Amino acid sequence: MKTLQLVFNAGSNATSTMTIANPKDGLTLDEVKTAAAKIQAVLVSRSGADITSFKKAVIVTTSEEELA
Repeated sequence: MKTLQLVFNAGSNATSTMTIANPKDGLTLDEVKTAAAKIQAVLVSRSGADITSFKKAVIVTTSEEELA
């Protein structure tokens, strides 16, 4: 399974992470930054702090192995 994690700065020295399942292949950092800028204004952290800026984007790939 592949996910895209968007990490935003929130308040003083805090971060907030949004995880998106099954991102499209071939995403570029510029595409992600453009999309993150569009949604940043409506986000708040769990503690209620405003999201202040985009920090980074990470693709996370995980796999499963069933134990027999």
